[in-house]
Amino acid sequence: RWEWRAFGQRFGSAGAAFAALTPSGVQASVELYLLSGAGDNVKVRDALMDIKVLREVNADGLEQWTPVMKAGFPLPAAEATKVLEALGLPLPTPVRASYTLDEFIGQFAAPGGAIRAVKVHKRRTRYTVGGCTSEFSEVVANGKPTRTIAVESEDAAGVMRAVRELGLGGYANTSYPRGLAALIDDAPVRYAVIDAGTNSIKFHIGEHDVGGKWRTVVDRAELTRLGEGLAQQGVISDAALQRTAAAIAGMVDEADRHGVRAIAAVGT
Repeated sequence: RWEWRAFGQRFGSAGAAFAALTPSGVQASVELYLLSGAGDNVKVRDALMDIKVLREVNADGLEQWTPVMKAGFPLPAAEATKVLEALGLPLPTPVRASYTLDEFIGQFAAPGGAIRAVKVHKRRTRYTVGGCTSEFSEVVANGKPTRTIAVESEDAAGVMRAVRELGLGGYANTSYPRGLAALIDDAPVRYAVIDAGTNSIKFHIGEHDVGGKWRTVVDRAELTRLGEGLAQQGVISDAALQRTAAAIAGMVDEADRHGVRAIAAVGT
């Protein structure tokens, strides 16, 4: 299945869109995520060690995660090895014959180590949007609250249609491990604005920290002369369109590199 997800406290019109839908169910759970710097998806849920592997990211940024293991505790050595490999950890010598959850956490996810254990409380309300499974969730990770919206389906194009239907087309797809890491690290939230004007394309990235202050990360403009010849010819030329499209594409790529949560685009 293709997955799309966004994190935040507010999602604009998406809140009203969900309020107009009838939920199909509500589920509460407590899970333990094991976070590595590589963004791997390893967690403990329902007393099972659960590993998902990222198989593919498509052109729209949708991710395809595949479950590869679910195993109970005590965790046999062979299964523990799979978890360590998924987290990018070296294998200890020797490997225990088996691990209880406490033993595994104590040895590989102790405070200050390469792997962080994050206790996550979830309250997921499920919906169907455009034929896709969707959820609006309240999340508390290590005591820090956030919200997340997810849309998933085997139909990648259907996921993108549902995301746009919810008014979230400008939001970046963010996996659970990356979203949780940003939350518990108090990472500043970044947003981008692209303003397409007659002569130039303006580009701004702002960073909002946990104290509520804004800081400019990027602020620039690129001259593309979109309106060149418009008064005389009555149409926008192909050359002007190509220059403008190339500038906007470059700004979107730059916004992605800066890890923005969402991009707002306007035309003036």
